Amino acid sequence: MDMRRDQAVSLVNQVQRSHRLLAGFYKRILPALDDLASSFGASFWYWGPISFDRPCKSSTKPSSKWAWDFLPLIATQFVYIRSDDGNQAAIELQLRTDPSVLPELRLYKGQPNPTNLPDATPVLRIYLYWLKANSSADIKSEWEQAEHPAGEADSISTLTDDMEGTWLEVPLANFILAPQDAVSLISKFIVLPASSA
Repeated sequence: MDMRRDQAVSLVNQVQRSHRLLAGFYKRILPALDDLASSFGASFWYWGPISFDRPCKSSTKPSSKWAWDFLPLIATQFVYIRSDDGNQAAIELQLRTDPSVLPELRLYKGQPNPTNLPDATPVLRIYLYWLKANSSADIKSEWEQAEHPAGEADSISTLTDDMEGTWLEVPLANFILAPQDAVSLISKFIVLPASSA
């Protein structure tokens, strides 16, 4: 379909405003995720997209990749580790700003078509992992070999011989308004450090 000049101007202006809005949103949400994890004495360890690839290398032709690869924070995991003796834990925060692009919710295989995606509520999916009592294992090694906790939210899964876990989900808007509520949910499973309790 041919585009008129006024439509082209409107399109590029919308893209410009969208990028500015996203930068402002990321400037707010990324430190909020760090703060949530640090409430539990956990430090940043790893991040990566959960649904697409990272943006391609400089030697790769960008048009050969999915357009979604250039939006890695649309569905991303951030993993934080608490490695103090006796309370080792991993907190995996999945920023799911558009859950309809996730493979399990796509209506068909292949690159999602942005013009016909269903509405979906943005959420923060929280996966929690902790070592069993008296375990001397390393939480990072255990996390790397474990699957995500299964079952209903708040139910405890045995993930390895030494590790258990669970998952929770919070509407993203609720997290932005009241991040302390997420702290309360997590503290049912991971003990707050003595100075925070």
